[in-house]
Amino acid sequence: MSAFLALLSAFCNGCSAVLQRLANIDAPPDKGVVKVAWFLIRQPLWLLGGAFLVGTLLFSAGALYFGTLAVVQPLLVTELVFTLGLRQVWLHDRIPGRSWLAALLICGGLAGFLVIAQPKEGSRVPTLGMWLVVVFTRAAVVGILLAFAQRGSPARRAALYGAATGLVWSVDAAFVKATTNLLAAQGWLALLVHWPLYGAVITGVLGTFLLQASLHVGPLAASQSAVLIVDPLASIVLGIEVFGEQLNNSAPAITGQVLSLAMMALGVVLISKWAPPSMEPLRRGKQLSPT
Repeated sequence: MSAFLALLSAFCNGCSAVLQRLANIDAPPDKGVVKVAWFLIRQPLWLLGGAFLVGTLLFSAGALYFGTLAVVQPLLVTELVFTLGLRQVWLHDRIPGRSWLAALLICGGLAGFLVIAQPKEGSRVPTLGMWLVVVFTRAAVVGILLAFAQRGSPARRAALYGAATGLVWSVDAAFVKATTNLLAAQGWLALLVHWPLYGAVITGVLGTFLLQASLHVGPLAASQSAVLIVDPLASIVLGIEVFGEQLNNSAPAITGQVLSLAMMALGVVLISKWAPPSMEPLRRGKQLSPT
């Protein structure tokens, strides 16, 4: 169930990215933020993209409720594969064969990791002290990454900002899982008087801010690769550290897991570099519609 919901979340995120990108293409140039925002909220494509984004959040939360961080977060990387498919089938973009090879590497790496690691749900209930350790240690690493991101080439800066984003989003995923666990144990009202929900909101907003910064300072290939590599890796560590999730820890299994994750990371880097950079609707006398 968790794997299925995670794939639905990735699919919705891919749909949202394509739809909202297309809506932004039609936005009036050289206009202020307020005018662009007013234009977008009246566009059916943008609103539909927002609906898919809500689906992304709900399916992701459901996946984390039923499953482990070690399963859910790596599967969300398939957003890249879904986006490629949508661009080819719906927008008729010409996707080069090497991009599909990169997608195959991602899927192969993910499948290999999940089969070899055999992630199991943990029974640990994290204490406040454990959460404080998580927050302060990750905040320290994010601070270091951001300090180094203030100088260097655009690609280097984008990658460092992307790595910080991925780390923050891994903590956000852990908070979401804690929130769903709290909901299951104590009901809706408990969410309002306990901190995990507010922690998830704060880290979600912070991660979004850092992502926008990464897109601003350098190329998409660098920032996207860093985000989608760091997030699942950091989430796997958090699942083990905080919730006591278990992976197959025999020497051959650990070797296989490392190789599988390396294959997935290579696929992420290559698909980010090789995918066509723009998404443009075919407008030769036709009005693009979502159907």
